[in-house]
Amino acid sequence: MEIRQGIPVSPGIIISEALILDSEELRIPQRFVEKDAIDGEVARFKQAVEDSNKSLEQEIDRLESEIEIHARILGVHRDLASDPMLHSEVEKLIRDNCYTAEHALSRVMNRYVRKLQDLKSPILRERVHDLQDVEKLLLSTLLGKRIEGLSNLKGEVVVIAHNLTPAQTAKLDPEKVKGFATDMGGKTSHTAIMGRALGIPAVVGLDNISTSVVGGDRIIIDGYRGVVIIDPDEDQVTDYLARAVEMEKLSLHFRSQAKLPAETIDGHLLEVHANIEIPSEVKSAIEFGAAGIGLYRTEFIHFQSPTGGEEVHFENYRSVLESLDGLPLTVRTLDLGGDKLPEGGLEEENPFLGCRSIRWCLANPEPFRSQIRAILRAGVLGPVRMMLPMITTIPELDKSLQIIDEVSSELRESDVEFDENMPIGVMVEVPSLALIASHVADRVSFLSIGSNDLVQYTLAVDRGNEHVADLYDPMHPAILQLISQLVRTGEDHGVRVSLCGEMASEPIYLPLLVGLGLREISVSPQLIPEVKQVIRNLLDYDVRILTERCLRMSDGESISRELRLWAVEHLPEVALRLT
Repeated sequence: MEIRQGIPVSPGIIISEALILDSEELRIPQRFVEKDAIDGEVARFKQAVEDSNKSLEQEIDRLESEIEIHARILGVHRDLASDPMLHSEVEKLIRDNCYTAEHALSRVMNRYVRKLQDLKSPILRERVHDLQDVEKLLLSTLLGKRIEGLSNLKGEVVVIAHNLTPAQTAKLDPEKVKGFATDMGGKTSHTAIMGRALGIPAVVGLDNISTSVVGGDRIIIDGYRGVVIIDPDEDQVTDYLARAVEMEKLSLHFRSQAKLPAETIDGHLLEVHANIEIPSEVKSAIEFGAAGIGLYRTEFIHFQSPTGGEEVHFENYRSVLESLDGLPLTVRTLDLGGDKLPEGGLEEENPFLGCRSIRWCLANPEPFRSQIRAILRAGVLGPVRMMLPMITTIPELDKSLQIIDEVSSELRESDVEFDENMPIGVMVEVPSLALIASHVADRVSFLSIGSNDLVQYTLAVDRGNEHVADLYDPMHPAILQLISQLVRTGEDHGVRVSLCGEMASEPIYLPLLVGLGLREISVSPQLIPEVKQVIRNLLDYDVRILTERCLRMSDGESISRELRLWAVEHLPEVALRLT
């Protein structure tokens, strides 16, 4: 028996057998063929591509009705496998060197991978993973070896891996994959977000869990506390089975109350909105009791159709608004760059401090203007707000607002119907903007605190890096002071202040956020029922006293400890998750 402590990223408890995600390369048994076999090798390669694409198409068809973004990832793999340049280079090596199809493919793909790795750019890492996944798929087809996919498992498992690439998470079947634990990852990493989206327990940042577990080992994953137990004894299994039953009862209770308002005991009403990436998420957001969409991430619209422009965006917004049926929608303009590399994007040494988000939009005004047109037009179909991300200076904000005014004038002159009075706001994600919020509030209709990046940029901690995950602390006094200042600024200027980010989804943090005066938050749809339940158990007077006490503390660890002690006394349902 071994107990490991990691980072809890998706709540729940599961006890199951481990499946180790194997990264071992497929062995190529033969490198050369006789000259008279060359045509046969070329034909074999083409057949392998055809067979692999059929397999991908089947998986895409299945996923499009369930998890749309995963289907898009596999669509990238299909396109890579179908690339005429790849086919041409592989065929040339076969014909010029008498290589087997497997050996020619491996040499071409390795060259592609090296080119990307030599750029030393973190934003290209996922593209390396894509190439490696495609190579593995084609090689397994050529070699006649069926690799057991994560989407067609025979029994229930928990997946143990060094890391999960987008392609691998695309294949997670929540009916069979009941949880996962990884060496890498942080609270807001890709794997963390996907675990929550799938609704399965997950723990990340476990350092070397993938080399500590043997396939078939019995594993307990506690996604509430970040604990993974390898080969537990019978007493531990019994205890966790009972705990899992108790927590499931709590979850069902939360969901049964999801439609009730998020109102404190003494009558302070909060709005709990949902963060979404694709239109199909709206249905679950409404089922879980969302008051609207507080953050619609639009990058995936751009990746789906980089040249589609205005009409593609407009149709996506229309689809969301139809599903919302009168509930409000906040659309964030493109947040490209950083770890979301646009087509033809710059290769930068430090992309998170480079040409990302609003900087990219101002440097690429045509897609920005097209999106603004689509948002303004969508405003006549329902209540829509436009939000500008990662503004750092007043000139940046003024330039963005000027472009919005210019687009509005163009629509007006063309007699195109649009929302003349659409609320325009900014996402506060960097300290520079938070510290000059009074100047910002004079120019916009609302402020939305993007807590994930605000913590990252304030504390100089990469939020996806497990090596510094312990330094990524939303309860750091500097973060709380910035949020407090922003709320006060909003009150002074009559501007609404909300918070969207993982910070708002942590039940233990909610009393502090309410005590700071926040009245609107936005979280992942699946987390809304519990968030609303916690709010309904708060007394505004009590949480303000708690907040004043926490704001006098000098470190995040002390504040977190204070919040835990407070939860034990005032929020037994939350405390149950932590003990």
